[in-house]
Amino acid sequence: MHVTVSARHNLAIDAALRDRAHEVLDRLGRAGDRALEGTVVFDTVAGQSHAEIRMHCVGGQVLVASAEAGDHRSALDQVEEKLRRQLRRVQKRPLAQRHVVPAT
Repeated sequence: MHVTVSARHNLAIDAALRDRAHEVLDRLGRAGDRALEGTVVFDTVAGQSHAEIRMHCVGGQVLVASAEAGDHRSALDQVEEKLRRQLRRVQKRPLAQRHVVPAT
């Protein structure tokens, strides 16, 4: 899976947080069905740390989750849980109801 970690508004991301984001996306990629790309975006909004994860899966499906917390690591953990719930919900759905975009 291709992983991108970025920040908005000139926010500096230290190596430990970047490594943690890679670990989270690796775990989510193994839990999901055929994730192709994952993007983590960190930001600070009104003094709160904000994290967002977008996962692009086979079939054109995109899962998005975001969270705010006191620090970026806590926000990342909350986003991981939200996205894990979305992955479980998608996997429980019958394949015919997943709204897969046909390949052209």
